Amino acid sequence: MLPITRPSLPPLEAYTALLRDIWQSRMLSNFGKYALLFETRAQEYLGNPCVCAVVNCDIGLVLSLAALDLPAGSECLIPSFTFSSTINAVLWNRLHPVFVDVDPTTFNVDVAAAARRVTTRTRVVVATHVFGSPPDVAGLVSLCARHGLRLVFDAAHAFGAIYDGKKVGHPDLGDFQVFSFSGTKAVTAAEGGLIAFRDAQLLERLQKLRAYGFRFDYVADVVGLNGKMSELHAALATLTIGLVEEAVGRRHALAERYRRQLSSCPGLSFQRHLPGARTTYKDFAILCPERRDELAETLGQGGIQTKKYFLPLHTMPAYAPYRRKDDDLAVTEAVYKRVLCLPIFNDLEETDLDRVCEIVLGFYGGE
Repeated sequence: MLPITRPSLPPLEAYTALLRDIWQSRMLSNFGKYALLFETRAQEYLGNPCVCAVVNCDIGLVLSLAALDLPAGSECLIPSFTFSSTINAVLWNRLHPVFVDVDPTTFNVDVAAAARRVTTRTRVVVATHVFGSPPDVAGLVSLCARHGLRLVFDAAHAFGAIYDGKKVGHPDLGDFQVFSFSGTKAVTAAEGGLIAFRDAQLLERLQKLRAYGFRFDYVADVVGLNGKMSELHAALATLTIGLVEEAVGRRHALAERYRRQLSSCPGLSFQRHLPGARTTYKDFAILCPERRDELAETLGQGGIQTKKYFLPLHTMPAYAPYRRKDDDLAVTEAVYKRVLCLPIFNDLEETDLDRVCEIVLGFYGGE
């Protein structure tokens, strides 16, 4: 089976050399050498001195919203076309999600739709860089400034993305931006996350939140949790973080090959990326003209894994109660019915990509 994704790993010898160092130190966690080194390298890459390594992106999102200390029940604008992690962080903070529709071409949150959902109870916008493609960040920043809202990004897919000449994670691009380094990402720590934030005054609060609520003295000042990144994961991250440009470049080459070969397919279209923005192509998504499920089944029969991604949150049992009668999520639902993610990963062979295209073109009768 050709997988939809596969992690790229450094030479095993390079990782085991770091493991030997960790074994000798007996320092497996608690902000050791490699966690600090990972943070330093992330600071340098993002151009942001304010970062915190965490155990994963989910916890990073929970902690970012907790750092804002918003009143329970505050409304949070959130796209329905995103992964469950995004809304879970909202609910764990006892905030009330308000679903917002997306742009039909970028699949990212529609700023105008978000503006229509702002009320006196709205306190924060949580947006996503869908498949690693930046949304209209300037529009969201402006919206939040007009209404006194905070802006948090689920940037799980977006380490290596660029918006308006700045790396996603730069302090100008949101109050909090949270990345994932799980095994499905272009650069990986096996499991790991990173919070990049704007306000340096929140650093100590975040450091306490990710470490049970205290620092050094075992006296909790805030209600925290164990969000520490282990040295085993951080060591791997220090090896892979420097490969991000190579990884993104490779994925762009693969995506261009997909686009070139599938351009003749009648009715098929691709995710649009905003001018001046660089996606990471964490996923390569197509919009099928019709019969999306049949195409996925045909590809599966050919030994090719695909993903119908994302199932809208408002259709899931856990989150459906938060949908309002006046929610207009027609675009979200229309995109989901047509979207299909095809295999893309750093060491995907061109011959395998070509085989995927042959099946898609054969299915739809393209040249």
